Amino acid sequence: MSGAEAAADLATELRETGIALLRNAFATDSLTRLRAAASRCFEAVEADRSLAERIGFNRFSHSVPLAALLECGCDAEELTAPLSAPGLDTLFLEALGSTWTCRLEHSWVRKKFAQAHKPHTQYHAQGWHQDGALGVRFPQQPDPSLPMTNLLTCWIPLQACGVDSPSLEFIRKTHDALLHFTELDDTALRQRFASEQFCAPELHFGDGAIFLNSVLHRTYMNETMRCERLSMEYRIFPR
Repeated sequence: MSGAEAAADLATELRETGIALLRNAFATDSLTRLRAAASRCFEAVEADRSLAERIGFNRFSHSVPLAALLECGCDAEELTAPLSAPGLDTLFLEALGSTWTCRLEHSWVRKKFAQAHKPHTQYHAQGWHQDGALGVRFPQQPDPSLPMTNLLTCWIPLQACGVDSPSLEFIRKTHDALLHFTELDDTALRQRFASEQFCAPELHFGDGAIFLNSVLHRTYMNETMRCERLSMEYRIFPR
């Protein structure tokens, strides 16, 4: 299959299911440097509460804004280098219908733990949600007319995940509206959607995923996992 054919297949997958898995798409030497910076960052914020507060460490999701890596030996060019991977620009353009920009204030580096290694009682894996809910204030009752924030997410794990360390689980379907927080219970979603629509892909180092703002997803883990996972998520907006 040619590069053009592969890119067309990814664009079709993204359009029809809301998710495109990118295999061996990102330069591992760049990701290795970013992983080292992320590790230094989390070591620092876990040891220094004042630093954690200053750079916006989220204790509940164990995350820092992507720009925090600039203080941990990573320069601005390296921080966004993965977005220069071949074919990404075309996928972003087609999905958003316009030129795009990455907004660092809405992009994150996350550290997720296996169930047996939770660092404290406040930490939790992220439950089912849609990234299009960014900035949306939900009423107490469902309202299908709520506007969805126009964005897409480029998610890159900084090591292999899905077997020994947490990955992401998706429901492979696009939606026209945001689901209310009362509709996001796992049991209810599994009754609402077909079992084959749920997927938790195993990703190797250098793989990643793009998914649309309406796609339901959550942290995926199971009791056999024993390792932590570092990951980066770039939020891509129309320019």
